[in-house]
Amino acid sequence: MKTDRGYSLLEIMVATAIIAILAAIAVPNIAGWRAKQRFAAAVSDVHEAIKVARSSAIKDNTTVVIQFQLPNRFTVFADDDGDGTQDTGERTILTGIFQNDISLMTSFSSHRLSFNGRGLTNASGAGITLSKAPYNDRVIQVTVTGNSRLL
Repeated sequence: MKTDRGYSLLEIMVATAIIAILAAIAVPNIAGWRAKQRFAAAVSDVHEAIKVARSSAIKDNTTVVIQFQLPNRFTVFADDDGDGTQDTGERTILTGIFQNDISLMTSFSSHRLSFNGRGLTNASGAGITLSKAPYNDRVIQVTVTGNSRLL
């Protein structure tokens, strides 16, 4: 009795077709998932930058500013002279930039959020809104005490 080993050409073609169909279904889902993850990471980065700015201000007992450069970047720096702008010699603590399809808006003047040496902020009820179509906007609210939360 002869035993056949291996697969026939027809079996290999059927298996390849099934794999191709599954891949065609999965690729758009993966692309959408990546875009959603990038947006979630941007929201998390801004929220973390607020926490870092507040804790750095308290730790170093100095003014720390988050300067938002609309539409998609920010810089956290120690504002030694208290003028609200980063001058030569003032240390950069953190920077962030997002993909062009993610935009950032603030509800406070000059798009600057500062924390004093006690961790208090200059903007009561400040809000930072991140947007990316087709996802819902995410708002980060900062209280006068420097605490932040996602809405």
